[in-house]
Amino acid sequence: MKDHMQTIINVCFAIFVTVYIIQNDKLNYQVELLSDEVEAANVGLIKTLYSDYNTSFIKNDFSRIASHFEVPVNFASNGIIAETEKDVEERYKVMKATFQEGYAYSVTGDVTIKRQSDNSYLLCADFTRFNKQKEVLFEGRAEYQWINVADRGWKMNYLKGIDRGSNPSCLL
Repeated sequence: MKDHMQTIINVCFAIFVTVYIIQNDKLNYQVELLSDEVEAANVGLIKTLYSDYNTSFIKNDFSRIASHFEVPVNFASNGIIAETEKDVEERYKVMKATFQEGYAYSVTGDVTIKRQSDNSYLLCADFTRFNKQKEVLFEGRAEYQWINVADRGWKMNYLKGIDRGSNPSCLL
């Protein structure tokens, strides 16, 4: 009787452990699916925000450009740190004033976004600048660091221009 009882306890324990493992695997799978959905939503939102940033850039809407940033902003190509949104606006005014003569608009090419942590993504984009005659003035690449800021959403806080000719792809 005692051996029989021990067998029943062992069988019940084995069933419990098996059910627990199956439930845990299902839960892990659901967490992984949810994580993938969050990742896709973040990437989609960052692409949308980046598109709005580009539109603002072409229209010289400097306050709208600055709204896409969280200060301080590291303009890594120049070693400049913008401490306020007004500094970001001024930096873009200077940047646009020193572009290639005849600049009319930009077109974005390849865009790659890679998660760096739960709170940050690196966006790398190729772009081409044109004049009104649709002639190429400049081809470049830029990296943008995006961070999720409480109550403000996804914002950039770092950007760096990269020479497309010497860097065949972004180092992501």
